[in-house]
Amino acid sequence: MKRTLTILIFTFSLSTAFGQHLYPEKFEGCQLSRFCLDCGETKAQPPNSFADEILKNLDSKSLKKISGSILIQVIVDTLGAPCLLSAKNESNIKTEKLNLKSAIDKTSKWNPAISKENIEKASVSLKLIFENNRLSIERVVFDFNKNTNMKSVGTPEVKGSKSSKLIYSWTVFNQQNSDLPWDTSRAAVTDNDNILWFGTDNGIVKYENETMEVFTCKNTPLKSEKYNKDRTTSIRYAASDRENNKWFIAGWDVYKYDGATWTVYDSLNSPINWARKIFVDNSNNVWFSSWDGISKFDGEKWLVIDTTNSEIPSNKALGVFVDSKEQIWIGTFDGNIKIDKTNTTKFENSDTPLKSGFISKMQEDKQGNLWFSLYSQDKSKAGMFLLSNDNKWASIRPKDSELFSKNDINDFLLDEEKQILWIALNSVGLVMYDLKNDAWEVYTPENSSVPSIHVMQLTKDKDGIIWAATFAGIIKLNEK
Repeated sequence: MKRTLTILIFTFSLSTAFGQHLYPEKFEGCQLSRFCLDCGETKAQPPNSFADEILKNLDSKSLKKISGSILIQVIVDTLGAPCLLSAKNESNIKTEKLNLKSAIDKTSKWNPAISKENIEKASVSLKLIFENNRLSIERVVFDFNKNTNMKSVGTPEVKGSKSSKLIYSWTVFNQQNSDLPWDTSRAAVTDNDNILWFGTDNGIVKYENETMEVFTCKNTPLKSEKYNKDRTTSIRYAASDRENNKWFIAGWDVYKYDGATWTVYDSLNSPINWARKIFVDNSNNVWFSSWDGISKFDGEKWLVIDTTNSEIPSNKALGVFVDSKEQIWIGTFDGNIKIDKTNTTKFENSDTPLKSGFISKMQEDKQGNLWFSLYSQDKSKAGMFLLSNDNKWASIRPKDSELFSKNDINDFLLDEEKQILWIALNSVGLVMYDLKNDAWEVYTPENSSVPSIHVMQLTKDKDGIIWAATFAGIIKLNEK
């Protein structure tokens, strides 16, 4: 195989230099004390023989068949020693068959990065391109002048399903292929007009007719970050009410947008103080869980449920839900309650999952069954549960699986039409449960196009398409 060492530039954007795995495949053996991202007035440079050495060190049989590209992140220490930290393999040969880790680590010493006459440990990204029996190498250059960030991919703590057996695929929207203002995204909601709204760590996106409109601290009342006036504070949750108002949690405050006017609810005009989640009931009351209990807003007046006026176990509220019988379910870090008009039910002595698992989210299906995601430090008490309309409890989890055994549920969505339960599982990715066929699939960055182990809020549009906010962009379910 011939080689060409061409240091071409394609620009990615960042706000700060920090050490982390940039790509989904992680490798052990590198010293992970603090390093900078392609820093230095003098950048770290590979030896002239770098491409030849890679070809010599790679598996010879695989080289005869390989085509495609591999993004690699190499740590270059202060002595110039290279160490492969992460990779994104888009070639036709598996990374382990290529012997990629050893091939990179065995290459000659680099010229290390130098900043202000000091030698620094640096992360360098390269793209290895194998085509027509040739290897070319392109350097990935990061642009620190643009107000943007790196995505967070991560390594899943639970192994995903075999990629060949996955039913669905995903389209990813990020800064490189769309107008998304920030890859790290936490909020997603569909409004009454089938318009999608996404909350990122640097603004809100309205997605309509395949076009993105961005709302930031520059064109709305959304606040900026305390130490960066050009960056909008993180949007952590979103909801849409029955009058088509959009609600967003950002920082300590809540924002409402009616399509023309923004309204800010803070500690001066509301009881809200660092809200966590939003729920809209069938009467269009908007409920907020927070560290100061539960707040309800009917459009004019506020009602607070806390330890001073109710039997709620703690003001540190996780989730709130109002079912079709107008029963109010509240989960806190110290227990759950159900309020039925003037009667309050406690669960600490009950023979139910609510005895030791705390409500973070609920959904009611058309048959009146209640679906729960429960949080607990004891993960054997947490996970997904179903309370059927005949008052029977069931745990929703696969047999002989690590799922839910150590990871919290960020969000879930029951797609009743397709009888599929989608679960955003922290530090894993996205879990699909096919209720009709009792089949589970786990989507992670290692086996699918789901780009991050941090999948946050889920939403379904009126065409039946599932969308999700992740720490590496927005994902859209592709129709089969």
